[in-house]
Formats: sequence, structure tokens, C-alpha cells
Amino acid sequence: MATRRMGLENSSSRTALMDGVEAVMREDGYAALTARSVAERAGLKHQLVYYYFQTMDDLLMATYQRHIARVQEQIETAFQDPRPLHAFWDVCSNPHDARLNMEFMAMANHNAAIRAETIRFGEHIRQVGLDQVGAQIETSPHREEVFSPRAVTQAIAAIGSTVGIEGALGIAGGHDETRAMVAWWLDRLEPE
Repeated sequence: MATRRMGLENSSSRTALMDGVEAVMREDGYAALTARSVAERAGLKHQLVYYYFQTMDDLLMATYQRHIARVQEQIETAFQDPRPLHAFWDVCSNPHDARLNMEFMAMANHNAAIRAETIRFGEHIRQVGLDQVGAQIETSPHREEVFSPRAVTQAIAAIGSTVGIEGALGIAGGHDETRAMVAWWLDRLEPE
């Protein structure tokens, strides 16, 4: 059987298709992804999806891997900033990527390959963050601060949601320590 001819990996059309995946996911959700919807968003004919990618799953994985490589680069750059914790927060709280991240998380619940890549990336980034944030905390003269009720509410909701979603997905790195930290913190805010 003859090997199917594939388009070049560095082609602008291939990049446009991955951009199309991200646009559809941001605007309509991952459930709206089809060869036609992606190609239309990219301004290309839908047949080109299968010229550059064997399957839609291959297109989705390539797009996801490109996305997480971009996030990893942003995080590594943040930790080179003079105020790395602030820069790390900026990366983590970026609203532009929030929708796309949630759509990839939703996709991971139904796609074993995306799930495996999400777990691998999540555990790697967790360790990078642990190493870098730990170093910053050790040198900080301000380890104990007073927080507003709004900040406490937001922190509890955000941390709890993340731990819950990641736990359901299979990412566990740092969860026990995070739960212990939150319990310690809450015990001080709301003693028995």
C-alpha cells in the first residue's frame, strides 16, 4: 500500500489550520470542531485538513502540543522576570487562554491521548512552579499577609475548583500539599 503524501510541517496552511482549531474552540467550543469548521475559519478548503494531518485527532493533538509549548515558554519566561511570582500569576490568569484551556480540559475528558498529554504537561508545569515559587518564598520578607474576604473567597474557589478538576482528570502532583496548606490557612481564619 502506498504511503499517503502529507503536507510540510512548517507550512503556513498547516499553521492556519491549527489557528483555526483554536478559533473554533474559543468561539464555539471543542464540540464544534469539524474539518469543515476548522478549514472555514482558516480560510482553506476542508480537504487540506487531511493533506496536512492524517486524522482530525492528529490535528487536535498538534494544536494542543503547540498550545502547551507556548504556555510552557511563557511560564519559563515569567520565572526569569525580576518579579517572577507576579509574572507567573499573569501567565496563569491570562483571560485570553482561559477559554481555550477549559476547552482542552473538556476534550481531555473524552480523548485519551489529549488526557495523557494534559497529565504529562500538568505534572511537569506543577514541578517547575514548585521549584521556582519555593525559591521565591524562601527569600521573601513578607510570608504572612492579611487578605480581604473577597480575596479569600476567590482563592478558595479557584484553588478548590482546580484541585477538583485536575483530580478528576488524573493530575495529582501537589494536591496533598495544597489541601494541607488550605486546611492550615482556613484553621487560622476560622478556628474551632
